[in-house]
Amino acid sequence: MNHIHIINYYDTMMPNRVTIPVIDPIKITDQFYTVLSVELGNTTIKAILMTTNIKTNQSYMVNKLVRLTRDIRQPKTDEELFGYTIWEKPLTYESIKSAITSIILDCLDNVGLSVGDVDFVVRSTGIVALSKLSSDVGTIIKALSDGCLEAGIKPSKMVAPFSKNNIPEHIRKYSFLSTVEFDGSVVSVRPPKKSGVSSNQMEGELVTAGIKLAAKNSPVDYRNPVISIDMGTTLAGQVVDNTKPYANLLCNYVGLAGGISDIILRGSNIIDEKSSTINLENPDINAEYNDKLISTNTIKLHEYIDIMEVPPNLDEFGSVGINPSTDNIKLIGSRINNEDKLIDKFINISNDYTTPDVFAQIDDLYAYLIKRLIDTTKTLNIISDDMTLGITGRAGITGHKPELICKYLNDDFSNVIFVDDGLALGSVMMARCMNSLGSPTNPIGGSRGGMCIMQQRIK
Repeated sequence: MNHIHIINYYDTMMPNRVTIPVIDPIKITDQFYTVLSVELGNTTIKAILMTTNIKTNQSYMVNKLVRLTRDIRQPKTDEELFGYTIWEKPLTYESIKSAITSIILDCLDNVGLSVGDVDFVVRSTGIVALSKLSSDVGTIIKALSDGCLEAGIKPSKMVAPFSKNNIPEHIRKYSFLSTVEFDGSVVSVRPPKKSGVSSNQMEGELVTAGIKLAAKNSPVDYRNPVISIDMGTTLAGQVVDNTKPYANLLCNYVGLAGGISDIILRGSNIIDEKSSTINLENPDINAEYNDKLISTNTIKLHEYIDIMEVPPNLDEFGSVGINPSTDNIKLIGSRINNEDKLIDKFINISNDYTTPDVFAQIDDLYAYLIKRLIDTTKTLNIISDDMTLGITGRAGITGHKPELICKYLNDDFSNVIFVDDGLALGSVMMARCMNSLGSPTNPIGGSRGGMCIMQQRIK
């Protein structure tokens, strides 16, 4: 492949990359609210410990532990196999429970903390696409919960308190639970009247909330109206309007995201069948490459990737279960329409590629995928001029993807924000909303440039 020049990112808007500051556990005092997020995905298991100074609304990372889902132990002979990840990893209730207990205890022990130092625990799963079985997400949630209990987490730290007396005493005075009850809305977004529009609906809600929390560490006011896109192994996210006091969910994103490159690279024998692009690191991110050829090849690859409004009467799209008849919420999906041809095309165009070229191609493939998602969303007439875009997940924020995304989107948005671990951060916000631990002087919810919505909620 002819190496010509590094693509010029600087002729367009630059991405806002957000990182959460780290805090030494010894600095956590009584005005801090500490939440453990436990997440089981198709590719990774995460235990992320976050704490928030409720008086200042500043959040910090205490510890983060990531393990690979493929390393969950194999089912024992006396265990009931109930499903698989989209990578055919067999799952049992017992094997998930064991993995969750282990990662929680190790995450806390690594920073010298115990379960007694945690105020709340939120469990979530990205395994919404169970190969050969799509109805047992409940079994996963139960395994996550029981794994927490096995680690010593009290049940009261995993459910909404319903009474101020059930909130940890050291943080109780900061709660507004006596004034506004938790009604299901998370960071001022109204939940759908009926759940189940897609099996990743909760994932989308948490991602939106998580990006809002992360944005407090940036110059971007990421409050309603917003678009959130989670480019994990599977695709999730939302389009949210600016209705007050609670915004309405207009659209969900579903289907495959990071899983697309995993399939391509496995099929091309660049990685083995058990690996993922998460295992790879670009050895030379500053390498020069022919960006025009890369862009041309991206178009060729996208012939075998569908980005569209999900057709009616389907129960699955891109390995994600859906129920599009619910609540008239729009669904936009991503899927591979011909896996063999996609792999063959990649093998053909990458014959002369170096390793940096392969990374450049994958980055451009995903940047263009984001462009197609936004272009398809535009056709539904649900994007307003004042919306802000937030992106999280490995297939949206790693490598040069953020710069390329901004280039492809050009002037579609005044700001695009890129966030690590949006789902885990959303779990922190879910916990705070359940306990009515808002910060009226520095709100995360409400509208961009607007005041706290507390009084509107009371009315």
